[in-house]
Amino acid sequence: MISVLKIFLLLSCLVLLPGCGNLLYISKLGWHQSFITFHSIPIQEVLADQALEDETKEKILFIHEVKRFGEERLGLQRTGSYTKYFELHRPILHMITASQKDRFELYSWKFPIIGRVTYKSFFTLEGALKEKKALEIKDYDVCIQQAAAYSTLGWLKDPIFSTMLRWDEPTLANVILHEMVHATIYFKGETDLNEQLATFIGNRGTIDFLAEKYGSGSKEVALAVAYLHDDLLLAKWIDEAYRQLSAFYAQPISREEKLEGRERIFESIREKFAEIREQFKTDGYRGLERRKLNNAVLMAYRRYFQRPDRFEALYEKLGRNLRKFVEYFKEIKSSGDKKALISFLE
Repeated sequence: MISVLKIFLLLSCLVLLPGCGNLLYISKLGWHQSFITFHSIPIQEVLADQALEDETKEKILFIHEVKRFGEERLGLQRTGSYTKYFELHRPILHMITASQKDRFELYSWKFPIIGRVTYKSFFTLEGALKEKKALEIKDYDVCIQQAAAYSTLGWLKDPIFSTMLRWDEPTLANVILHEMVHATIYFKGETDLNEQLATFIGNRGTIDFLAEKYGSGSKEVALAVAYLHDDLLLAKWIDEAYRQLSAFYAQPISREEKLEGRERIFESIREKFAEIREQFKTDGYRGLERRKLNNAVLMAYRRYFQRPDRFEALYEKLGRNLRKFVEYFKEIKSSGDKKALISFLE
């Protein structure tokens, strides 16, 4: 069994903890992760529990199918994750993103091994709200998001959280593959690229997996395709908003004028979302137009959906072979070919 000390040390250098402000922060995270680790139940025991609903057991077995598909068919890293189960009755993580108000400049936290990252995670809402208040006092825009899952990059055995089993199959498969990508390919200091890469592989891998399991004409595949459609629609909306605001912030006017003028632009952005709302095929982004927008909110979403055309173009170039796509980035990672990475990012 992994020791508390090892968990504490590992947590100080994993993506779960994007920012090591002080010892107290790391200690709290270490305590929460230790609690999860030591109270997680082996899957075999869960599946043997006759009181557990069949649907729950089926979802657990479904996760194992997805994991096997990711490892065997996509070449994702084999890990001991999802071999244990943890009962949960709240969001697992709360993520903080912060940005300057008069420009798109994200606040970042420097961390050993993973470098600078542009979000910070908390196991409790209380901790996230405290950080939010501290950043707002420094006059930053702040966004809090709930995380569906997290990855310790394969260093620890990430459990199946009970809350994950409430999702439909396309969502569940997508999240599992997304987190598996993090454990396979992680570029130090490239927060956005890491998330966008995992998002692309998660979306495409889910469609491939469900088509293999249920058939390309199945309702499960149709729903996965609908989710991808909505992600691309949202990406377009975010890109337009980003370009519009960037052009405004670049004007030779005072900070006060920028802060006043941006509110009119945020309102027009919300109106644009209302106009395209009926084009969404799922409820995944329902109510987003009612959220108070600021730079941090837009950048938090953009982190996952910046220029998906780059990934799509490479995917097409590789014959729409997702395993080759994964291998392409694994090779860049293993070789340390920064030129290839920079070329892709441009």
